[in-house]
Amino acid sequence: MRIDEKVVEALKHGLSYELYKALLLSYGKRGEKAFFYVKDRRVKKYRDFFVVVGREEYLVDDSFCTCKDFQIRLKGKKPCAHILALFVAKNLGIYDEFDAYYIDYLIPND
Repeated sequence: MRIDEKVVEALKHGLSYELYKALLLSYGKRGEKAFFYVKDRRVKKYRDFFVVVGREEYLVDDSFCTCKDFQIRLKGKKPCAHILALFVAKNLGIYDEFDAYYIDYLIPND
């Protein structure tokens, strides 16, 4: 999924006002949410998935998210806030890493 060039350029300044402004101008409220997801360290890397914590935990990769906004409203054609947050977090190296499989948290222990 292609990310606006203004956002890519603003990444050179780190997690800065320039990045916030580029995300907001390019993606509106979704861009603003993405900035704060990264700032608040809500991007998690597990062995099997990246997860972005919004209202719920969403499985995210470079071009897919399990949130309803991406699947229903955007119809998979544009990035949601979670995909944007993952893009920023990966490029800046700002995410928490867990040496565990996320899927293990989803399966109840007997």
